[in-house]
Amino acid sequence: MKYLFTVISVVLVVASALTFYSLSEQQSERTILYWIAGVNPAREEQAELFEKWMEDNGYPLVELRIEGPKKAPKNIVQGVAGVAGDIFDCYQGEVIRFQSIGLLEDVTDAAEEMGFGQSETYAEVWSDMIVDGRQYGFPRSVDAMVCWVNLEAFEKVGASVPPTVWTFEEFERIGKRYVELSNEPGEHQTVYFTRHWGVHATLAMFRSMGIDVYNETMTGSNLNTAEAKELYAMLYRWVNDLKLIPTADDAKTLTAGSSRTSSGHMYLFSQGNYGITFAGRYGMMFFREVGPKKISVSEFPHQKYRNAFLYACGSAVYKGSKHKDLAIYFLKFMASDAYNQGIIENPDGLPPSPKFAHQEAFSYPVEHPNEWGLHDQIRDMASEIGIPFAYSPFIQMSTFSRLEKNALDSLLADRISVEDALNDLAVSIEKDMVRFISESQRLKTVYEERLKDQKEIEKLRQRGEMVPLHLITNPFYRRYYVDQGWSLPEGNDDELVALSIE
Repeated sequence: MKYLFTVISVVLVVASALTFYSLSEQQSERTILYWIAGVNPAREEQAELFEKWMEDNGYPLVELRIEGPKKAPKNIVQGVAGVAGDIFDCYQGEVIRFQSIGLLEDVTDAAEEMGFGQSETYAEVWSDMIVDGRQYGFPRSVDAMVCWVNLEAFEKVGASVPPTVWTFEEFERIGKRYVELSNEPGEHQTVYFTRHWGVHATLAMFRSMGIDVYNETMTGSNLNTAEAKELYAMLYRWVNDLKLIPTADDAKTLTAGSSRTSSGHMYLFSQGNYGITFAGRYGMMFFREVGPKKISVSEFPHQKYRNAFLYACGSAVYKGSKHKDLAIYFLKFMASDAYNQGIIENPDGLPPSPKFAHQEAFSYPVEHPNEWGLHDQIRDMASEIGIPFAYSPFIQMSTFSRLEKNALDSLLADRISVEDALNDLAVSIEKDMVRFISESQRLKTVYEERLKDQKEIEKLRQRGEMVPLHLITNPFYRRYYVDQGWSLPEGNDDELVALSIE
């Protein structure tokens, strides 16, 4: 019966897509392209700008329609059936995921010819756009996740404002005081230091301890280490003992308003129910709409190694599109002056081309003097301490996120101890890696090669010797090893070999 419902669901998804696209195409004189993306005013403006850009440059006239947002499973079902949109927005790890089942068009040659290759964006996030050395997308935006501080809320209760750079201990001390001053003793708590914790915050703090969720070759996890247990025990204390962070149930009970572009936690932040929240530069779009006006930016608290979670939202062309030649223009558009200037004005992340983040209009938006200096801070955090997520090819990002969330939720709900939660999480990840690898001989071969590299890395570290950077695939460790003096910067492996011979 379960499989019958699954089949029926797939048939309905495909049928609805066929109906939608066929009817829509009969109602426009221009060629219609469909963009699978989150719907908000920024997206609508970008679609209109693309149509105008095509016309201004003498390219074929198109109409870009936004359909979405959709979850990855629905995109996959429609894509495999040949009825998906022409352009996909791809979030964390989705370029790799979609390409693994053949949904995306290889745009490597087109990018070289049309000018939207690696040189036009941030090198740090380029790995999100390529698979096996071939390009399948281009960043629609790049962003660094930061802590936004509601200065109005801190001033209202007379609490100390979080500094730009702070430690775990400072986070706890400042947070305790903010919560004490913001809630009446004996009354139901309605104000928290920050919103319900997410994987981005956990990752930044984990890396600040000098360790990543995966090892250097992403062939195994570090989630049953002493550092992980220390961090998750601290998160438990912040949620359950000190009440700095709401539980999932607490967060749901807080009254949250909504508008076309504001989510619940953003509204609660604007009202002071959360003193700080997490977002990239795109948070400015929400603050301009719902407030607060007085804001500041802080890094995530750290133990010993400052870092920021850097990520890209990319767009890719659907391989089954009937209009692939026109859809590719959209990737060229995202590298254009027109698009990047649009991102400066409507802060949907950082401009995908880095040079635009150094213009006066970026740093000092005329109509928003309260934001002066903040855009530069985010840009600098992205360029100086930003490190992208490590997408292991041996486990799907969605699987990792689900397993990590379930473990943390169980821990915070007192259903399991810190040690048992993390040991079980590590075992679950290892088992899923084994299952995933067994489905592909090619993947199994790559995995075995990287296991050899991992053993070599560990052997060199035990001897106190330098590690050639080409052995390391995890982007965090590639940066961390160089910063610690354990590896030479990229391009210097030949020099390292010469030193070893001497």
